[in-house]
Amino acid sequence: MRPALKMALLFSGAWILLKFVFQAIDIFQEDVVKPGLINNLFLLLAISLGLYFEKKKEGFGTGTPLSDIKNGLTAGAPYVLIVSVFMFFYYDTINPSFIENRVSERMDVIYEESQDEAYMDTLKLHTPEFRVMTNDEILRDIKTDTESALSAKTLFVFSLLGLMVMALTYAIFLTVIYRKILFRDFYPKV
Repeated sequence: MRPALKMALLFSGAWILLKFVFQAIDIFQEDVVKPGLINNLFLLLAISLGLYFEKKKEGFGTGTPLSDIKNGLTAGAPYVLIVSVFMFFYYDTINPSFIENRVSERMDVIYEESQDEAYMDTLKLHTPEFRVMTNDEILRDIKTDTESALSAKTLFVFSLLGLMVMALTYAIFLTVIYRKILFRDFYPKV
């Protein structure tokens, strides 16, 4: 098995394990920032160590920048896929209360704002399909849209796309750092 793939499996497994540990000790259950930062760190570590071990295997002075980016993505892409699929199942099956809480928080704000008739008039003015609806129908429609926007499927798609862009960015930057700074003595001067 390629070293980059091993790093992807190692760090994605570590992140999944850490997510279960957080759930078991009940910390960061309503927070997305700290687990998200750890996720980004693990993605960066998977790519950097995967690329390092690939370079060590093939020789530090060999290969092209494009092959180094490809090797970085060999670690990044499986990590992204595994973590995104896990997040879908985690928020869909294991911890669906997270999404339910986000929907209820958002709807509480909407219900509070809907008590002001000027707010509802503004909604009707700016959204043509709301003009023929009653206030209760508008609130039901907003709730349906909110539930679909905060669903586990939507989270899967956005995490997959976002993490893949980050993986590509990290692979490019790490290739530059490895070639121009860390291993510059191994490459011929141009």
